[in-house]
Amino acid sequence: MRNSVQIGVILSLLVWGMASCDRNIAPFVPGELPRQPDLSRIFPAPEETPPMAGGGSGGSLAAGAGRPGAAVRGNVRLAQSDAGAEGTLFIIARPQGASGGPPLAVLRIASPEFPLAFEIGPDQVMIPGMRFEGPIALSARLDGDGDAMTRDEGDPQTGTPLGVVPGSVGVELLLGSAESASPGSPSPGPPSPGLLSAGPPAGGRPSVQGTIRLAESAASRRGTLFIIARARGAKRGPPMAVLRVSTPGFPLDFEIGPEQVMIPGMRFEGPIDLTVRLDADGDAMTNEEGDPQTREPLEVAPGSTGVEILLR
Repeated sequence: MRNSVQIGVILSLLVWGMASCDRNIAPFVPGELPRQPDLSRIFPAPEETPPMAGGGSGGSLAAGAGRPGAAVRGNVRLAQSDAGAEGTLFIIARPQGASGGPPLAVLRIASPEFPLAFEIGPDQVMIPGMRFEGPIALSARLDGDGDAMTRDEGDPQTGTPLGVVPGSVGVELLLGSAESASPGSPSPGPPSPGLLSAGPPAGGRPSVQGTIRLAESAASRRGTLFIIARARGAKRGPPMAVLRVSTPGFPLDFEIGPEQVMIPGMRFEGPIDLTVRLDADGDAMTNEEGDPQTREPLEVAPGSTGVEILLR
């Protein structure tokens, strides 16, 4: 009796299971032939690489974000007129249209050989948590002294930043000597206290000019002079511009402007906070208490002249 009951239960389960499976089986079609499954629905094809801008150091790509997180690859070449130039190569990626703040990513290559194949992507992102995504403005500079805090007008560099997107390949960056600024119109009149001059006259030089002096109590001090321009009120992030002078003699006439801007694409515009420090160890990242320096930032504007700075 027990065996008959067990057999009946097993048969019932088998019948119920087969009936359930029938719901997922396609109906039989007489004469139908087997065919390859459509794998494209399971494994989509990769996105196409966006079209690149035409060679050189200018141009832009068609709008699009590319493949976020993918690296940008290409080559950096030196213009024939700068063949033999040496230094440290900086390749800089910024969000397209950004004019301030830290770069998205920076690739630093000491003693590069040209033409040089490069790759910049998430591994070179400056700030943890920042995503390498586009569109991106790419620029490069061969820095003669290898110090990212300084920028010499003679350093071979790209002109207009090149528009790319993550995943771009075949990018061509051409480095050439920057053109020196052309002479401007006469300087504006004597500055008034507070904000020194509202800006350069039409056709004038958009720089800040003046004289730096050492207080008598610091007359014997030696070191490297750093003149630093920041956007008014800015406390963090890279400076707008930095001028570095080794073993300066005082009083020292100075000029700081667009040629000393730290990051390609950043504009030298005001109002500006100007600070100066005579650094004994020559390291811009340190700030010893005894270094002669300005006590408070001096507010200036592009085109200011006759700026007087006293280091104590």
